[in-house]
Amino acid sequence: MDFASLSIYTVGTALTMVLVYYGLRTLKLFKGNVAARAWTYISVSAVFFGVGVVMFLVDSLEPMGLLAVGGVMQTVGAFFLFLGLRENYQFWASKDHFA
Repeated sequence: MDFASLSIYTVGTALTMVLVYYGLRTLKLFKGNVAARAWTYISVSAVFFGVGVVMFLVDSLEPMGLLAVGGVMQTVGAFFLFLGLRENYQFWASKDHFA
């Protein structure tokens, strides 16, 4: 493996771990207000999606058969992102959120 590929994988893994870290930190912030449910889903999606990306990056460095598991993690993350964005839209589209 050449130096350029290794450095790209290292930077990608580091950025993804930061995404997971802030996703977990955001989960701790929201405890139950109306807008919290959307951000909870979005934060959970960041964790699942980030773990899936790390699995892809690790499998590209050392093939261990993590591609299927990484794909499932990214699919679950995408589903939670869909739920979070939908909840966020429904909250802001409703007329009573300003009351």
